[in-house]
Amino acid sequence: MTWSETHERTRIIREVEAAAATDMSGAVPWREEWRPYFDGPTALVTALRARWQHMCEAQLDTQTGEDELQATYARMRRTEAAVLLILRRYDAGTPGAPVVLGLAGPRPVSLPPRTRRFHLRGPILPA
Repeated sequence: MTWSETHERTRIIREVEAAAATDMSGAVPWREEWRPYFDGPTALVTALRARWQHMCEAQLDTQTGEDELQATYARMRRTEAAVLLILRRYDAGTPGAPVVLGLAGPRPVSLPPRTRRFHLRGPILPA
């Protein structure tokens, strides 16, 4: 997989997370234009599950105290509630056939790099 493909997959996953957070039905947001990156909604659910597992492995440190571990896990479950709802609904439904939320209209356009830098890191002051 090339860097461009990886970057596009990451962008799609973020768009799915944003759409799922506004819908909260547990349906998998899907656009047919994503098929070259994910071979369908089932592959997208697999990628969401892998992302959740990687987040758990990275953020849950078993060396910390149990209270801190539980607090971190609770925070993760709150912030990723929409994705977890998709995973639960998929697990409870017919395997291989997730409920799909078809997204219509134009996809969100990324801001130009200069604008993105301004919004994410604050204004750039002259030296």
